[in-house]
Amino acid sequence: MAKAQPKLDWLNAAVKQLNADPDYRKLGSTDLTLGLAVGEECRLVVFEAFAVSAVLEIDDTDLRDADIVIRMSAKDWNAYLRNRKKGNRQKGRAPTLLALDVDKAIVTGADPLKRNKLVRYNLSIQAFLDAGAALAA
Repeated sequence: MAKAQPKLDWLNAAVKQLNADPDYRKLGSTDLTLGLAVGEECRLVVFEAFAVSAVLEIDDTDLRDADIVIRMSAKDWNAYLRNRKKGNRQKGRAPTLLALDVDKAIVTGADPLKRNKLVRYNLSIQAFLDAGAALAA
């Protein structure tokens, strides 16, 4: 059986979409460096003020620079994105990142204060992931 490949090619498109969306700005200022570790792939997403300023392809050791890291297998990541498509969210079949973290402990932080950024900026992070889910599908 072939190994699942992570869907991360949507990141830059999601950045452009969110940075152009006035509703995203209404979620408030976000100061966060988010690490994504999906299967063998790693990315660093930099949120600054009211925009996402960068998406960097990194290796696993560079995740130390992230405030928080979302770590999932490629199979689980792809399933999460599929479930977060708008239709599934409205039907209540797609957990938020916070709910998924409670169930599966997928988010880690460099220290407790940085780990708390998940809760503080959860609306901005979830909007980014949901934009990506729509693009990746």
